[in-house]
Amino acid sequence: MAASPKKTPFSVRLAVLCLILVAVVFFPMTVLFCGCMLPSFVAAIVDRHPQKTAGITIGALNLAGTVPAWLELVRLGAGIEHAITLLLQPRILLMAYAAAALGWALYFYIPPLIAAMLVRKAEKRLKEIEKRQAELTRKFGAAVTGAEAQGVPGA
Repeated sequence: MAASPKKTPFSVRLAVLCLILVAVVFFPMTVLFCGCMLPSFVAAIVDRHPQKTAGITIGALNLAGTVPAWLELVRLGAGIEHAITLLLQPRILLMAYAAAALGWALYFYIPPLIAAMLVRKAEKRLKEIEKRQAELTRKFGAAVTGAEAQGVPGA
């Protein structure tokens, strides 16, 4: 007997159904968001990290670059013809895609920068410990290092 496939939980099915319903009801906004948020979709697909940090980073900034287009669509009346007109304007796409590019830059450059800062901080702390250890050794002798107690003579 073949194993039955896992059944999708009701809450997930309900969420997908609600998402589809909202996308249909607000179709012009869906068209605009799908066009402007393409870099986020690509980032989410190509990201191999378990937490999908690229998709989140790029998506947040891409969304920030898409909001002005959404506000313009609302101002124009939220019709499908207005959504397509906005989507075909280079200024709108440039704003959304430039924000996504900034997200990619943050994703690639911030983690190494933070890592370098943490390494420098750890190295500074290590030097402080070594300086303090040398001061204690000078003040109390080599016995304070514990090297003799561990059986390492003269260390």
